[in-house]
Amino acid sequence: MEDISPSEQEVLLTHFDWNLQRLDEVLKQEKSDYFKGAALQRFGHTYDIALKMIRSVAQSKSIPCGMDERCFETAVQNGWMEKQPDWTEIAADYKRINQKPQQDTENVYSKLAAYHKAFHYLFARLKEMVAH
Repeated sequence: MEDISPSEQEVLLTHFDWNLQRLDEVLKQEKSDYFKGAALQRFGHTYDIALKMIRSVAQSKSIPCGMDERCFETAVQNGWMEKQPDWTEIAADYKRINQKPQQDTENVYSKLAAYHKAFHYLFARLKEMVAH
């Protein structure tokens, strides 16, 4: 993987922030099938950008981070993320909503507010790190 410049990290942070805002907005909507579907989709996008950010910061610090779960472990070990909610559960829910057909989406939807909070904490920590 090629080196990611600080300006590219800032772009990733901007996208991460935008996705967090959209996830927050859609979670405040009525709990119709449409908005639940939109929230699950936004969770998927937020998850993807969070991983890109973790990989970018890990790489800039020469910390290996391959598979999704390993990246989350790295982020927890380095204090970039809180241990709760359980990141293996978030990764499993991400996989669940990307299956065809989707499975157990109601259960995943019920956890999205907690996931949003966890992603927001990660965003704040990484933003501090990239700024310095």
